[in-house]
Amino acid sequence: MEKYIQILQKWNKIHSLSGANSKERIEKNIQYSLYPLTLDSLKIKDKTCILDIGSGNGFPAVPLGISLNITTILCEPNVKKAAFLQNLKAELELDNFYIFRKKVEELSLSEIVAQTNKEPDLITSRATFEVKELLNKCIHLLNRDSLLLLFKGSSVQDELSKIKLKYEIFNNGLLNYIAIKGAECSGL
Repeated sequence: MEKYIQILQKWNKIHSLSGANSKERIEKNIQYSLYPLTLDSLKIKDKTCILDIGSGNGFPAVPLGISLNITTILCEPNVKKAAFLQNLKAELELDNFYIFRKKVEELSLSEIVAQTNKEPDLITSRATFEVKELLNKCIHLLNRDSLLLLFKGSSVQDELSKIKLKYEIFNNGLLNYIAIKGAECSGL
């Protein structure tokens, strides 16, 4: 994680990838990224493949993928951010990480399986889209056993009122974690 912090700080000076530019703010983002590991009911430690949507500077999937040491797919359409993720993968020798420079709605399950030999069973996203929009963009990548874990801010209640799915919400400071099981999404 220390090396991740150094690389992100270096890239931030040149490319402004993240508002988290001090070591303390990056460390806080890592803590927020890893918090779901403390939520035993989500069984995240049993997951085998993360797909992160809008990976940008790597939160939350990079800390999760490193900690869990599982297949980690980073989906990022922005050229500069995808280049950062490729560089991070190379510098940290993250052989279990795969970067797709495309929009999530353009990513296919067969493409993921061809590259990784796995289907994602944990899909994460941090404040990328509103909940309903994100569900519509990634529904083709979910299966009954998938867990969708969204890292959202304080205005999430407005977004959740627009969906008719069962979900769990966990709070950690100003951050809300929304957990939706793939089986719940079959009616979308």
